[in-house]
Amino acid sequence: MSGGAGWELGEDEARDALALPAQGRYTLFLQLACDWEEAWGLRNPDGWVVASGPEGDSFPLWPHPHLAQACARGPWEDAAPAAIPLDELLDDLLPLLAEDHVKVAAFPTPDGESWVVAPDELRRGLEAELALGQSGEESP
Repeated sequence: MSGGAGWELGEDEARDALALPAQGRYTLFLQLACDWEEAWGLRNPDGWVVASGPEGDSFPLWPHPHLAQACARGPWEDAAPAAIPLDELLDDLLPLLAEDHVKVAAFPTPDGESWVVAPDELRRGLEAELALGQSGEESP
């Protein structure tokens, strides 16, 4: 596993997070990615894994390596979680995904359910969450 999670995720927390509806997991993803300044993808010997579906390709992202690892099965069984620093996600990865017309599958579950968003929409969500966090830090 590449990198290290900045926080421990208990089995109950993981189960509760995975049980949330897709939009709830998306909101949780935004909060946790901003709080810990990283997201997690899956990498195999060929590079980052990408999900292919009827609406095109999507790049799956999770807020914690254990949640990503739970989805490393089937065609992704040889993949391992790898950290993506938040600044790299915002500055490098999301623009590349937008250029290649690849969407983001935010916080997929092992059964493949996720909240699929355009890279620009994810950027706006992350930037809004960061702004909320910064305004919260300034209040007494």
